[in-house]
Amino acid sequence: MNIRSLLLATVVVCTATALHAQDPISIADAKKQEFGTAVTKIAGRVSSSVELSNVAYIQDKTGGIAIFNENMRTAVRVGDSVMIESGNLAEFGNTVGAPGTGLTQLDGQDLRFTVIPTARIEPAPRNLSIPLIGEGVEGQLVKIRRLRFVETGKFQANTSFNAIDNSGNDIVVRIDRACEIGTNSLDIPTEEVDVTGVISQFRGSYQILPRVASDIGAPPIEIDTVQKDRTLDLTTWNLEWFGWPDSTRGPDNKDLQRTRIRQVMDSIKADIYALQEIVTDEALASLSDSIQGSYARFFATDITSEQKLAYIYNTATITPVSTGLAVNGGAQAWANGRYPYRMTFDARIGSSTKRIVVFDLHAKATDSATAMVDYERRKTDAETFHTYLQDFYPDSNVIVMGDFNDRLLATNVDEALPSCYLSFVNDTQNWFAATAPLEEAGLSSYVGFNRSFIDHILVSNELADEHYRTYLEAPERFMPSYSSTVSDHRPVTVRLAIDGAVSVDESETIVSTVRVSPNPMSTSGMAEITALYGGTLRVDLVSATGEQLALVNESVAPSVRVLVLPVSQLTSGTYRLVVTLNGVVSSTPVMVIR
Repeated sequence: MNIRSLLLATVVVCTATALHAQDPISIADAKKQEFGTAVTKIAGRVSSSVELSNVAYIQDKTGGIAIFNENMRTAVRVGDSVMIESGNLAEFGNTVGAPGTGLTQLDGQDLRFTVIPTARIEPAPRNLSIPLIGEGVEGQLVKIRRLRFVETGKFQANTSFNAIDNSGNDIVVRIDRACEIGTNSLDIPTEEVDVTGVISQFRGSYQILPRVASDIGAPPIEIDTVQKDRTLDLTTWNLEWFGWPDSTRGPDNKDLQRTRIRQVMDSIKADIYALQEIVTDEALASLSDSIQGSYARFFATDITSEQKLAYIYNTATITPVSTGLAVNGGAQAWANGRYPYRMTFDARIGSSTKRIVVFDLHAKATDSATAMVDYERRKTDAETFHTYLQDFYPDSNVIVMGDFNDRLLATNVDEALPSCYLSFVNDTQNWFAATAPLEEAGLSSYVGFNRSFIDHILVSNELADEHYRTYLEAPERFMPSYSSTVSDHRPVTVRLAIDGAVSVDESETIVSTVRVSPNPMSTSGMAEITALYGGTLRVDLVSATGEQLALVNESVAPSVRVLVLPVSQLTSGTYRLVVTLNGVVSSTPVMVIR
């Protein structure tokens, strides 16, 4: 590859020529065709992208339609103007032998999409009453006023709820598995509320799919915009039998599991990962070596059980001091010797260095046949460990994180019983339960059978004032079939603004945001650059050997730029998309895989 020979102008000119080769037909006309027909070209505005799983939705003035294409779903944003070419008209979720009872969509391997470089305009929802919902509005963004939910409590992802209007008409409100309403377990409104969403259909039943919290009248979900290099970030994650050689344990496709774990880690960009259920050091090494950046590992070889504990850490910010097992309790303690795994390290954030001790734990699981015995063992282990920490680390900066295999504020064994971890929860003078608010909110870190919040983080009082934020990661929002292909646990992350670090100020030095999708990419890719301020914008694509292609160099107003990357002309490897705005530089890895 000679990256200097590539010209962005050629890509833009070719794209522009292709867009005008044939005028698109309306979405309404496209949907009138027989299923299985190739739809040459349609155009519209995006009404839903990553807010919902599996499909994106677009609409024009005649109607709306679902687009089943993962590259498009993750590449576009609501309000984008898009062109869809060579899609196959299909139906999903119809009743057998009854065409027209499912969701009409465009799919197919030949489907191509193009984002038109024009201002982003979000489609306005169409005001509609329940009796008027039918085939003509399927795929469109609508608003139904003054609905009252039948159910109470909290929303759950991948679940249907029922709502009724003042005339007694009812409709299914489907909370998609990727929707932030479900992943954050928002409260179900108890009063009348206007509901906005796209209209879908499943087996003859129409349903409305809210996309974001504001679609049900809730406040917007707080988005973490603080740059990663301003905080010390630690993530706990149970990787479900990672490294097991066959399909008898863990996900069936081991290569896919490793690839997807790496993709999630590339997204999280933690300084330290405290991992559970690691089977072999070879599997851990393969994962550590594949993560973007400079990462190394520790593997608890002294644990005799098949499921071991491990760390992956960023060598640019973490200097290990020592590791070892925190041996406390008798022979049966910690699932017969799976003791908490300690890592003492120096963290370098900004101009400051701080010594911290982290303990990675994997508590005894609950078996239905021995539930009370398992509960008592966890409770004893927690009490013994609490005493151990007070005896040996009374004034240290300590973090305890991992798979607690039970709730923190109660227990899954019996609601009448106290928490196994009451010794920590009640000791508020010495410990801050960082994940307690997430459990109280009804979230679930375990996404297998009997969902619950069992992956926790405790912070010693020495670090409590430096706690910035703790949150549950939601990789299933961009990764279909997450629980069956990756893990039955979600990652949980804590961010600490340690002494001397750059102030946690969301506006300071953040002048642009960059999103590359898909990443990795193989045949096509796009970069979305949001310039938060006006000024001089320069964008370069840099190869691993330092070859550089200038993509943009111009004065801009605050705006969003969408760039088509010349992926088909690039060889496999890792590149950097370097964005400079008013002298502030950011670098985003771009991976090309053939």
